[in-house]
Amino acid sequence: MPNFIKTAAVAVAAALACAVAGAADFSAQTIRLAHTAAVSHAHHEAALQFAKNVSERTGGKVKVEVYPAGELGDQPALAEQVTLGALDSAVVSLGNLAMYSKKLNAMTAPFLFKDYDHAHRTIDAFVMPWMNEGLAQHDAVGLSMFDYGFRQTTTKGVPVNSAADLKGVKIRVPPATGLLAAFDAVGANTQKIAYSELYTSLKQGVVTGEENPVFTILADSLFETQDELALTNHYFDCQVLLFNKMFLEGLQPELQAILKEEAVKAQNLTRDRISHGEAAVIEELKKKGMHVTNPDRDSFVKLMKPAYDKIGELAGKDEMKKLLDAVEANRAK
Repeated sequence: MPNFIKTAAVAVAAALACAVAGAADFSAQTIRLAHTAAVSHAHHEAALQFAKNVSERTGGKVKVEVYPAGELGDQPALAEQVTLGALDSAVVSLGNLAMYSKKLNAMTAPFLFKDYDHAHRTIDAFVMPWMNEGLAQHDAVGLSMFDYGFRQTTTKGVPVNSAADLKGVKIRVPPATGLLAAFDAVGANTQKIAYSELYTSLKQGVVTGEENPVFTILADSLFETQDELALTNHYFDCQVLLFNKMFLEGLQPELQAILKEEAVKAQNLTRDRISHGEAAVIEELKKKGMHVTNPDRDSFVKLMKPAYDKIGELAGKDEMKKLLDAVEANRAK
C-alpha cells in the first residue's frame, strides 16, 4: 500500500477514534422536543434534522424525541410545559410567549418587515437577545427562531384587492394582540377559534376566512374550504425553539454548545425552505383551485395606527420604540 494511502488511513482512523472518545464523554439521555406543525411542514423537517445531528455529534448518547403536530398539546400548553420544566423544549410562537414577557407583544405588530432578509437581519441583531432578557425570569430561553412565513389572508367567495374588501368579513384570527388589532383596524369581524377547530369552522361556514402562511394553508388542506388567497403579507410569523433554561444550563457545556449550534442550523433550514419555497407553494395552491390576488398594501398600512397604539400599550411604549428602531436600523444593508 502506498505511503500516502497509509497516511490517509491513519488520519481517518485517528479522527474516528477522537470522535468516539468525545462521544464517550456524554451521558446517555433523552431530550423531548414538541411542536404543532404538520409532519409535512418545514418545522418538522428542521426538528428531525436537529435530532439527527445531535445524536450523531454525541455518538448516539443524546437522543432527541420529536413530538409533532400538537401531540403534546397546543402552543400555549407547550409554552407552559417548558416554563414549568415539564417539557425540555418546544417550538412556540412569539405571540404565545407574550403572556410571559409582555414586551413580545411588540413583535406581533403588522407590516413590520418589507421582506425575509429584513426580518432575518432584525431577528439576529436585536430580537433574540431582547426576547431572552424577558424570558429569563420565566425559566425559558430561545436558542433560535424558526421561520413560519409571512401570513396571508384566505376567504371563501370574497376576493380581496384592498383593505375595504375585508370590512365586515367574519375571519378567524389567532389570539395574538397584533393580528387581532390589525384585522379589527380594517373593520373585519374577527373571531377567536382554536386552530384545531379551524378547518371544521371554515367548512361549516362559521367563519368566511382565516389567515396563515401559505405553507400552513397547503399542509393543513385549508384550500379545501377557501377559494381566495390574498397575498397581504400582513405579518411575519416566526417561532422560537424554546428550551427550559434550568434544564439547558444543567447540561454539560459541550452538549449545550452542540444544542445551540444545531438550533441555529435548524433555524437556517426553515429560512431556506420558507423563503425560497413560498412561490412554489403559491403555484401549488393555484393548481388546487385558489384564486390569488395581490392587494394594495398601502390601503392596509394607512389604517394600522390604532393597531400600533394598542400594541404599544400592551408591550410598553419604550419596548415598542426599541423594536421599531431596530426594524428601521436593519431595513437596508
